[in-house]
Amino acid sequence: MRWLILVLAAAACGAGDDTTDGARANCAEGGAENACPAPAHDAESVCWYMVDCAAIPLSSNNNGVFDWASCVNYIEQLTDDRQRLVIDCIAASSCDQLKVNNSPGQPNAGDFQCLQIGDQ
Repeated sequence: MRWLILVLAAAACGAGDDTTDGARANCAEGGAENACPAPAHDAESVCWYMVDCAAIPLSSNNNGVFDWASCVNYIEQLTDDRQRLVIDCIAASSCDQLKVNNSPGQPNAGDFQCLQIGDQ
């Protein structure tokens, strides 16, 4: 009887439908990423990474909210050297490092450290 209880307890604790995939799961939570592909080094890809990390919303009806389209426009308007710096910074960051106080609801571009690199 005891072994049956142990088997049932082990089955209840095992991975099943309670697991998730994506950037907020095993790949980018906390510190270093392990065996997870880095986003491509272009504005659209790193902005998708920020959406996947719940750092910015995909789209927003509120003016001034930094969403995916705003992210792409912001990065693409930078000079080539600053674009590379911002893109490399975002791609190298974990999800936890990308989030700001208002993430993902109403962040501002000035809240993100990687974007501040492009302004200097």
